[in-house]
Amino acid sequence: MKLDKAKEMASRATEKATEVAGDLAERVGPLTERIGPLAEKAGEAASRGVETAAGAANRVTGGRFEDKISSAADKMESVLHRDATSGESQPGDTKPGDGTPGPK
Repeated sequence: MKLDKAKEMASRATEKATEVAGDLAERVGPLTERIGPLAEKAGEAASRGVETAAGAANRVTGGRFEDKISSAADKMESVLHRDATSGESQPGDTKPGDGTPGPK
């Protein structure tokens, strides 16, 4: 008897969880359409920030560390420009670690 009651309660809990999951999926759907463009804008703003910071660092140091600053900025840019859906770099991005252009 107790086992039957437990099975019935588990069945009702599963039905309720399925219902709640369906409701959440309906609510989240429109939000996911808005996330892509917002993430792209954020990436572009971050990219401009990296460029600005690298330029300022070069000016402050008188260009003495330009290669290191540029290398660090390039690596940061490659992370910012990765394709969010696959995690792969975009054409023209640099390979992590060596600063050379990635595959096209």
